[in-house]
Amino acid sequence: MKILFVLHDGDLGGATTPVLETIDALAGKDFSFAALVPQPGSVSAALTQRGVPWKALPLPLWTSTKGRRRFRNIWDSWKAIPAVVNAVRAIAPDLVLSNSATIGLGSMAAAHLGIRHVWWLQEFVWEDHQLAFDFGWKLTGWLMDQRSVLALVPSKAIADKWAPYIGPHKQVRIDYHIKDQPRFAEAPAFNPAGAFHLVLAGSLNPQKGQMDAIDAMGRLHTRNVHLHLFGTGGRGYAARLRARAETLGLNEQVHFHGHVEGVAARLRKANAILITSRCEGLGRITIEAMRSGVPIVATDAGGIPELIENGRKGILYPPGDAAALAEAIEHLIASPQYAAGLGAAARQWASQHYGAEQFAQAIEAALRRAEATDTAPRTR
Repeated sequence: MKILFVLHDGDLGGATTPVLETIDALAGKDFSFAALVPQPGSVSAALTQRGVPWKALPLPLWTSTKGRRRFRNIWDSWKAIPAVVNAVRAIAPDLVLSNSATIGLGSMAAAHLGIRHVWWLQEFVWEDHQLAFDFGWKLTGWLMDQRSVLALVPSKAIADKWAPYIGPHKQVRIDYHIKDQPRFAEAPAFNPAGAFHLVLAGSLNPQKGQMDAIDAMGRLHTRNVHLHLFGTGGRGYAARLRARAETLGLNEQVHFHGHVEGVAARLRKANAILITSRCEGLGRITIEAMRSGVPIVATDAGGIPELIENGRKGILYPPGDAAALAEAIEHLIASPQYAAGLGAAARQWASQHYGAEQFAQAIEAALRRAEATDTAPRTR
C-alpha cells in the first residue's frame, strides 16, 4: 500500500513527528510512502534519511487568524489545486493522508482523482491555535466528512470536538509512540546548583501560556527558583515575555534558551516541568514529560486530563490562573517526596500506554481499514 502524506509544516513538531513514527513503525511491511511538504525543512531531511521521496509545493492553509487572510487563502488554494492534483496523480498513492485539519488541498486532490483520503486530526483549530476556517466551521466540517473514509484522533477530547462533523463511526483513536529517550550524559545541569529549576518547552506563543509561568514566578515566596524556556516563536510575543520578566525583577531567574536539540534530556535535569497551554488536543510534550519521571504541573484543558490524573500523576490547574500555578509549584518545592511520587507514577503509566508495539498495530489496522473502505465519488 502506498501512502501519501500531505503536511502543513515543513519542520518537525508535535503534529509532524507522527508521520516519521508511522514510517518507522511500518518499515519492513508492505507499505511505501511519499510526502508533499510546503517547503523543505527538517521534515524533508528526515524523510530523505529514511529513503522516502518528497516534493515541496505551495500548500496554503484553509485557516487563518480571525479570518484576516480568508480571501487570500482561498485564492492561493485555488491556484495551487492543479499542481497538487498533478503531483498526487504522478505519485499514484492508494491512500492520501492529510496530517492536519488546517490544510484541505490533499483532500481536494484525492476527491478529484477518486483516491481514498484520511484526516489525522491533531488539533482543535480554534481553541488551541486561534485559527478559523476560511469557509466557516459548518461547511468545512461537511467537506471534511465527505472527503474522508477515516479520521485518526489522538484523544477523546479531539474526538468529541470533531464528532458533530466526522462521526464516531469514522474515527479511530491512535495513541502516539513516544520514545523513551536515554538519559543523555551530555545534557548540561542547570545553574545555579541547588536552585529549584522549572522547564517549559514549546513554541513561544500566547496559546502556550508562557506568560502565565512568568507571572507565577513573580508570585513565589522564594527567589531560589529558575524558569527555563525552550522554544522559539514570534518576536513580538518573545519580547513581551522578556519585558514581563524584567518588570517583575526576574531577569536573573527566567532563561530563554531558544531552540535546542535533545529537549528530553533537559526535561530530566529539571526539578519540575510546566505545561501551561491554554488548550492541547493531547500534547506530545506532556507525554514526553511524563516519560521523564520529573513531576509535572499542567493545565486542566483539552486532552491533558486524559493523561494526568490530578494529585496522582501530576498537578492540574485552571489555564491562565497564575496564582494556582504558583501554589502548585510551591507545593512541589515544600514536598519533595510527594513530587517524586508524582513523577514516578507518571513515568510508569506513560511507559505502559505509549510504546512502539501498540502504535504499530493501531496505525497499520487503521490504514488497512481505510484501504478497504469504498472511496467517495469523484468530484467530476
